[in-house]
Amino acid sequence: MNFLLADGQLPTMGMPALTDFWLSVVLALGTAFICTLMSTQLLHILQISGYKLKGMTDWQLQSKFSYERKLLIVTFLSASAIFVTNILLADLLVGRALKYVGIIFFLIFSIIYISNFFTIPQKTPIKYTKRMSRLVGVVAVLFFCLALGFQYLSVKCIPYFEPGGVTLVPLFIPIVVMVAHFITKPVEKMIANSYIKKAKVKMQLAKKLKVVGVTGSYGKTTVKSIIANILAEKYKVCVTPFSYNTPLGLSKTILENLEDNDQVLVAEMGARNVGDIAELCKLVEPDIGVITGIGNQHLATFGSVENLMATKNELVEFVTSKKGTCIFNTDSSGATELYEKANCKKYQVNIAGKGNVYAKDITCSEDGSVFTLVIDGEEVFDVKTMLLGEHNISNILVAVEVAKVMGLSNEEIVRGINKLLPIAHRLAIVPSTNALVVIDDAYNGSREGAAAAFNVLSKFKGKKVVITPGLVELGNDQFNNNFELGREMSKACDYVIITGVVNYEAISSGLEFAGFDKTKIIRAGTLSQAVSMLPSITSAGDVVLFENDLPDNYV
Repeated sequence: MNFLLADGQLPTMGMPALTDFWLSVVLALGTAFICTLMSTQLLHILQISGYKLKGMTDWQLQSKFSYERKLLIVTFLSASAIFVTNILLADLLVGRALKYVGIIFFLIFSIIYISNFFTIPQKTPIKYTKRMSRLVGVVAVLFFCLALGFQYLSVKCIPYFEPGGVTLVPLFIPIVVMVAHFITKPVEKMIANSYIKKAKVKMQLAKKLKVVGVTGSYGKTTVKSIIANILAEKYKVCVTPFSYNTPLGLSKTILENLEDNDQVLVAEMGARNVGDIAELCKLVEPDIGVITGIGNQHLATFGSVENLMATKNELVEFVTSKKGTCIFNTDSSGATELYEKANCKKYQVNIAGKGNVYAKDITCSEDGSVFTLVIDGEEVFDVKTMLLGEHNISNILVAVEVAKVMGLSNEEIVRGINKLLPIAHRLAIVPSTNALVVIDDAYNGSREGAAAAFNVLSKFKGKKVVITPGLVELGNDQFNNNFELGREMSKACDYVIITGVVNYEAISSGLEFAGFDKTKIIRAGTLSQAVSMLPSITSAGDVVLFENDLPDNYV
């Protein structure tokens, strides 16, 4: 392996030196491949954190560096095995092949580590997008360079350790991932900007396109979907799919989904920091702004309630500058505050009946909701919807107000409401193979949404079980909010299974404070473990509510 002479000069390229050189290269390539696989978990966390290093470092702190500790164990065992093997075979190391016997142990320990990770089910598996592929490529190159360098150092500096330097490479996985991120970041920003510029050009060419922007702390995706379905009774509508609510998500929708003959774009607008909504407004230039509910979601990234409110108000300010219309769901106190300050043409909608669109004679059950729709004082129709809960009637009313502003007739509006279907992962009843009633509210991560879900759960018969990890990204308010979450769910269910460790103490404390039977508070490490516990506490006809489902960067 030592392809330099004792005086540090390059040897002539005879067969032994050349063989050692290529063996070193092959070993470095193998090490790069192994370490790239070992870095998958960290790359996955970086991806689901929106490629923000803070999200990755928060996960490392939260997990108490368990990832790094495992890497240290792999390195220690592998290096020790090579060192001992080389000492035992010292008299036989004249043969080049025997120098590499110890590497077998590195391979074995690495395979065990990698298999342990890949056999654990991931809620959101890593996606090898073009961006991730570029990042992985840079990571692999860095590992290759490290492996070559450490091989040279082990030969020159550490007796009986040749070629064990490669076993030190896993220790540097976190550093390599961060360095690769910084190397690729300018390129990714340039690519993202090119997408956004192309999307802006396409939007500027669509002169007749009307844009409805939807923002809020919660309810955005549901309201967006309802608006799009009702407006489709009169217009050809393009809507942002899933939770595509970032500049890149909206740009992707515009470039790939928006057609020349589309008449309306309904765009969900998300935010985690001040200025995010303003940036989205510059891209899609909404004519109508919709403010759903405003709570304390992402308070940890906003820093304060004032910043959160100011960010949501960026949509109102932009629509005001375009002399457009804003619609507020004033069932939320935060949205009410923005409504009262707004200087544009504005409407408020709420269950209490304030405004010119409201519902009366409301009946909610496990089959959906029935109500009388009132528009401009006229009782339009008795409406039935499959959407569960009174809060969804409030969401429908917001969409009705948008439809009136857009010129739909009462008949078109009611026809659109009647066609509404439950939205995936948002209080949707899903099929179950064991005769349980399963309510999937996994994408709801707000206190207000959880309260609505518990209200829906209370309408069902049978034993009721809530499976939840609680709420996150609430900054200093996280414990108190999860404590209150526990108190609220105590009124609606018979069993609670708390997944993970992030919020267990807060939720269980809230449950016990409300007098909930502590023997019916169950702790589960993962969602799959929680599901495996259900047969022991449920029977046919019982109801299970999956409330929020934290991504893999929360332990």
